[in-house]
Amino acid sequence: MGKRGKSKGTMQKSPALYITMLALWTALSILLWVYFVPKIARVPFFENRRISLPMQIGARVLLFGNGVFITYFWLNGVKDFLYVVWYYAFRRRLYARYNEVLAVDVSRARDKILLVYCTCNDFDGDSLERSMKQTYPHFDTVILDDSTETEYKEKVNEFALSHGIKVVRRQDRTGFKAGNINHYLFSEECKEKGYGYYVILDSDEILPENYLYESLRYFYAYENVGLVQANHVSDRNRNFFMKLFHIGVNSHWPTYQTMKHFYGFSTMLGHGAMIKRECYERAGGFPPLVAEDLCLSIEARNAGYFVAFAPNIICREEYPVDYVAFKKRHSKWTQGNLEFIKKYTGKISKSKMRWFEKMDIVLFTYNLPLTAVFAFFIFVNLTVAPLLGVNLGKVYAPWMIIPTIVFFFSPMLNDFIQWAFRLNPLRTLVYTLSVVALYGSMLTTSLVSALLGIFGQKARFIVTPKSSKKIDFLFALRFQWKELLFSTFLLAVSLFFHGGVLPVLLIVLTGYASVGLLFFSNIRYTRTQTKEIDGETEAISLRIQKFFVKKSVYAQKNEKIIGK
Repeated sequence: MGKRGKSKGTMQKSPALYITMLALWTALSILLWVYFVPKIARVPFFENRRISLPMQIGARVLLFGNGVFITYFWLNGVKDFLYVVWYYAFRRRLYARYNEVLAVDVSRARDKILLVYCTCNDFDGDSLERSMKQTYPHFDTVILDDSTETEYKEKVNEFALSHGIKVVRRQDRTGFKAGNINHYLFSEECKEKGYGYYVILDSDEILPENYLYESLRYFYAYENVGLVQANHVSDRNRNFFMKLFHIGVNSHWPTYQTMKHFYGFSTMLGHGAMIKRECYERAGGFPPLVAEDLCLSIEARNAGYFVAFAPNIICREEYPVDYVAFKKRHSKWTQGNLEFIKKYTGKISKSKMRWFEKMDIVLFTYNLPLTAVFAFFIFVNLTVAPLLGVNLGKVYAPWMIIPTIVFFFSPMLNDFIQWAFRLNPLRTLVYTLSVVALYGSMLTTSLVSALLGIFGQKARFIVTPKSSKKIDFLFALRFQWKELLFSTFLLAVSLFFHGGVLPVLLIVLTGYASVGLLFFSNIRYTRTQTKEIDGETEAISLRIQKFFVKKSVYAQKNEKIIGK
């Protein structure tokens, strides 16, 4: 063990953010319902329409449902808005609080650590080799290979032979990624080696050379930290799709995860994370679900451990290689979150974690499956409201548009602050419009995945593709037929009931535009161009690392531990 100096501290979280959030949301909700209740009492019907009693009751139920939906939408909007504004307002103060971690001396640490590299038909030897170049010497590496294709198995075998690494394969592939990890970490062979910590790597993960030293500091600083989740930037952006969208990854990690570290529920995010063996075993290992990382984080929290986010440890990952890969990953996330809701809602409610941690989990993880509710909300307002004779144009006041627009664009606020004045203005504009189209087009995918899950289909662990093929027009049409059909359906319904497309314009446009997004990956870059693309955005994103190096007196005296 390394020199620890003073006795360990404990990691603490503050409810200040959520208290502020609820106060602002409550004030807005009061304004909303003070205005909305009279509208429910005296529904504004179309003139010259005979309104029966059942229609009046139905209209009131509809408007009440609309009020509830808007209230919840504003709650999520306030969350996204305050998360970002709070971070940029108090960023330096928040980072200064990491000083107690940076001051911990780990130069004499002797803990045995195991790098756990997980792969399934996506082995990347270059990434693993770079991750193994650690300044900390006391570690081993194991490849947990769930591959089914001979090509990848041979690549794994060749790499393992040349680097002297153990490869573990299973007879079956039950339990997805979680089962793959548990199969070896709970084995007697692994236990006998006496590892104190495990590091989980995905196939495209690249750890910085100071990763192990820097992660140990968090465990040495806080006795109640069971997992340390590293920061990430996206690199190897070898086509236009990756170049355009990867900047969202670079800006998301430090903002949202730092806020969660101090004010919300921090989670392991699947890769680039170190786990204390004691925590892993007390949590019962990874739950065999699609969202295994989130579930482990909750099990660890229930066992008394926190997940710490380490913004100063910057790993590298790849953005989805094309629209096809992005869509498949989004489908996996939606299925996984719905499965999580079914399995863990009860556990969360009974958990010992604090109220604002529970609220943070709900607001961030329940959103994707609730897309089905959002789609139903749109359909009902397009069809049922006119049938009931409700004049929606007289229901909503102009002042309601302001918070709604602000909260609608709040998820993009962080990207705007981070990149708008640092990149070419044209690129920023293209990125903004494309992001709206990208995530807007996921409505159909989320809806289908959520409905299948609601009606009994088990969640599937979909491995995100790591390679891209040239897209042609016929493939694009076949791949996006559901989005095109859904957009056309909404367009027809809006025209029939409202005589125009304005109520569904944004959804329809994103659905049709998604076909164009498929062709972005056809624009490929050379290695030299890719390095230039990565270098431009990394220069901005990695400034956070310079901040921590300057703040850390211990780091300045130990350049080898910090790395270059």
